[in-house]
Amino acid sequence: MELIVQDNYSGAEAEELLTVKNQKELSSFFAKINRTRKPGLPVPVVDFTKDFLIVWCAGEAYSQTPTLALKKETDKELIFEKKRTRKKTASKAVVSPFSIYKLPIRNKKIVLE
Repeated sequence: MELIVQDNYSGAEAEELLTVKNQKELSSFFAKINRTRKPGLPVPVVDFTKDFLIVWCAGEAYSQTPTLALKKETDKELIFEKKRTRKKTASKAVVSPFSIYKLPIRNKKIVLE
């Protein structure tokens, strides 16, 4: 699992976990997060014949950086756990952070604990 993009604005108010399996879905996600950015974040180049992406939008939070860690892999599931780390900051800004991870294609259910 490789972290490829992380930022503090996803536009998501509530937590959501997305799997992205093609360029159209990825471009759609970046169109959403780039609608208020000038310049926008570049869309990563991914070979979707070999890899897929997991996008975790942590929802609105106070200055927190979200990360996912692969907790366990079974024959049928990939189980991820959420980790939030607080940055030392005086700001109480509300952010809606997201992280995008690249993984090799597997036909397994994605579970978030």
